[in-house]
Amino acid sequence: MSVLTAFLAVVAIGLGSSITGSAGAAGSPSVTLTVAYWSGFNPAGTNIMPAWISASAKELQKTYPNVKVVGDEITTSSESEYYSKLDLTERSARTAPDVVFEDSFLIGSDASAGFLRPLPQLQSWSGWKSYYPAMKSSVTYNGKIYGAMNSTDVQLVYYSHKLFKQAGLPATWQPRSWADVLSAARAVARHDSGGVPLGGYTGQAVGEASSFRGFEVFLNGTKDRLYDYTTHKWEVSGPGFDATWKLLAQMQPVEEPESMWSNPLADATVDLQLIPHQQVGIVFDGSWVPTAFVPGGLAPWPGFSSAYGEAAIPTQAGAAPGSTNQSGGWALSVPSMASHPSLSQAFIEAASSAPILASFDPASGNLPPRVDVLTQPAWQASVKVNPVSRFASAQLPYTTFRPNLPDYVLVSNVIQQLTGEISTRSITPSQAATTYASQVTQIVGSGNVERLKQ
Repeated sequence: MSVLTAFLAVVAIGLGSSITGSAGAAGSPSVTLTVAYWSGFNPAGTNIMPAWISASAKELQKTYPNVKVVGDEITTSSESEYYSKLDLTERSARTAPDVVFEDSFLIGSDASAGFLRPLPQLQSWSGWKSYYPAMKSSVTYNGKIYGAMNSTDVQLVYYSHKLFKQAGLPATWQPRSWADVLSAARAVARHDSGGVPLGGYTGQAVGEASSFRGFEVFLNGTKDRLYDYTTHKWEVSGPGFDATWKLLAQMQPVEEPESMWSNPLADATVDLQLIPHQQVGIVFDGSWVPTAFVPGGLAPWPGFSSAYGEAAIPTQAGAAPGSTNQSGGWALSVPSMASHPSLSQAFIEAASSAPILASFDPASGNLPPRVDVLTQPAWQASVKVNPVSRFASAQLPYTTFRPNLPDYVLVSNVIQQLTGEISTRSITPSQAATTYASQVTQIVGSGNVERLKQ
């Protein structure tokens, strides 16, 4: 039985097809909490959200038996559509849910817009101390906490043993620098003209993934960053930026063709078509990729772990700590106009408990944001099915996160545009650097940027 099947079976007992909890103890007034979530959150191929809400409701009802929890599935074809619909519901007390499933990188903009309620009491919750530092920071805006992470990820390099062998590359590979990655991709290209040497994210079609995985994770491997939390300014230029734009241009000859990366489903093409047929040599993607191949996953494939290896993403030239990363993930937050904020926070704590997340995260293809989840029996069982998750979770203490600031969304759009233009050779790395500095300065204001010198 897969981890996913086991989780669904456990939470289904006594629940039937409903995702609501009990109406409460006899004679007690019933209170209903509504939890809004995205129907498309199914990286493992199955909508795990109803089962998670049900399991969390049962946990909550141990303390609050009169609370009924109802899932409000927001059906959309894309994440950006979900964000827009969620914002609309949060504008009115009549439509505001009690709890929202929030992409962590939007917490700053939603908090700034007044959509979310600060939750300072979470710092007193016993579970808060178990969160990784980056997971605490990612839900904090202007010094205030606006939610609790329930899932996260890291970025990895996957490589084909078959194509590496053909190219004369090592069977076990850990690149130490960007030069190592480029060298390996070029070797694969020379020996396998029918496949894709390197798969990654670029351009506007795949949206935030291009800025997150196609630029920022590499920039984090330099001494530069998108945002300086010490000076509270956006970095818009510097040697790290120049090197990252140049790296993307160097990747262009060996990356997937434009017909592939310009498709909104480019990630599915690489992960679910090229990888199973061993037609891509190197892939930069999230830690959730192997989840599709486990029993009960989207495309079960017992041969994945023997066909592909995994490695950490190297820093630019091997500088300490030797690898770099960036994590995203989702949180539970409380809208400003929620009707029962105290009970909403109680639900968040129940849904974010270590035992609940130990089942929810592997079943949904994610990593746990709490360190104590790694010792839970359910998590220990899951890594036997998906060993990559053990390798991936070991990087969580050192990961970073996107600036969860209101302007980030606009900055991200600039990055997406420029990565695509580099991939079509419409601009040079130097032109990309100049355009980025100019456009970000316009977005955030000249007093909020800093330019790093060579």
